Amino acid sequence: MKLKYLPHCIALATGLLAAQNAAAEGALLWQDNSLSYLNGDNFNEMNFNDEEQRSQSTYTFEHASGWTWGDVFMFFDYVNADNTQYRGSNFGNLDIDEKSNFYYMEIQPRVSLSWLTGQDLSFGPIKDVKAAFMYEKGTGGPGTENYLYGIGLDWDAPGFAFLQTNLYQVKVNNHIFFDHDFQASDAGNGYTEQLTIAGAYPFAIGDQSFVVDGYIDWRAPSKEANTQTSLGSSIQIKWDAGKALFGEERKLYVGTELNMWHNKYGIKPIDGSTDGFDQAAVQALVKYHF
Repeated sequence: MKLKYLPHCIALATGLLAAQNAAAEGALLWQDNSLSYLNGDNFNEMNFNDEEQRSQSTYTFEHASGWTWGDVFMFFDYVNADNTQYRGSNFGNLDIDEKSNFYYMEIQPRVSLSWLTGQDLSFGPIKDVKAAFMYEKGTGGPGTENYLYGIGLDWDAPGFAFLQTNLYQVKVNNHIFFDHDFQASDAGNGYTEQLTIAGAYPFAIGDQSFVVDGYIDWRAPSKEANTQTSLGSSIQIKWDAGKALFGEERKLYVGTELNMWHNKYGIKPIDGSTDGFDQAAVQALVKYHF
């Protein structure tokens, strides 16, 4: 297995975390880091053929932290997909990989407007209002590189460890779309909107602890980038194995992830049809927090 991108992702993550701590050590309220391994099948690699529904393994580094000025969430995926995959980022530049190795990452800082203005902006079930930003970059599928900015809300929801909604304006860059013979059009650039809902809900069955967490992304169509409405989500259901086996809470989790898409990546065929790529992939999951 080629780990071409993994060292770069780890180095970037380490550098970002070191820079954060060096720049604002006194402002850090909490942080959590984790490494995950996922393996599953039924992934749609957008090939229009029988090579679909193959397996893939994903290695993930995640970081979440709370600061006096807001919060940060970031993750880096290295994916080893057991499938032929077509991918590209501009006209005439399509790669075909028999065993597709690629990476995907998101960096999501949010700035508290209560902190920024010096006014308490909480009201009703809203705990805070935040200026939300995101950078997306990947080498799989259409070769994503998008910039997002908007408004985030933190909710006081009973039972939830956290619940947030973020409404973004999305700058779509170099989005590929195909016909059924995989002839690529010119790369699409444009703007659209995205609503993201993210949360975590811990619960117990007897003396065993569990948590359900994840996100749902809804993205509107973009006429300029020629994308269509898409809906994607990753939901994890995890058992606190560290607590049950070693007496260490919230360290080692074992569980499953359901990764779902309707119109994956919003990719729109050139032929003008409403065809898209749907997915419902189930993965086994091991996750360690440090």
